[in-house]
Amino acid sequence: MSGADADRRAEAKANDLYWGSDLSVNQIAEEMELSKSVLYGLIRPRPTGLACPECAEELVHANRTARERSLVACSACGWEGAEDDADTVGGEGIVPFPVPEEVAAAEAEVPAPDGRSRIMLGGALLGAAAGLALVLWARRR
Repeated sequence: MSGADADRRAEAKANDLYWGSDLSVNQIAEEMELSKSVLYGLIRPRPTGLACPECAEELVHANRTARERSLVACSACGWEGAEDDADTVGGEGIVPFPVPEEVAAAEAEVPAPDGRSRIMLGGALLGAAAGLALVLWARRR
């Protein structure tokens, strides 16, 4: 086994024990025969499945204390807050994208499209894509 493989296995084991057990940091460090500072260097923030309300990147729990207190942080923009202040990732696969207030106000005035107009829009987009593909194909010949 190479040194890199051993490092990856040690990191995986440290994170499994840290996030998935009730062992104290001292007990984990002792079990793995590591100093606490080396152990803390192996621990990676844990993804939460929640989106940052500022930039829509996935939020993490920085440590177990943050997880217990329902505190999350964004590695991308630095936002920190409670899980209740975050957006849910998933649902229909849409992550909310922050928009300026004037755009949000304008969108609020526009009625949501019904099913028929969505179908027509989808058909128009598929037709445009097929036309573009045909033009690109014809140019290659």
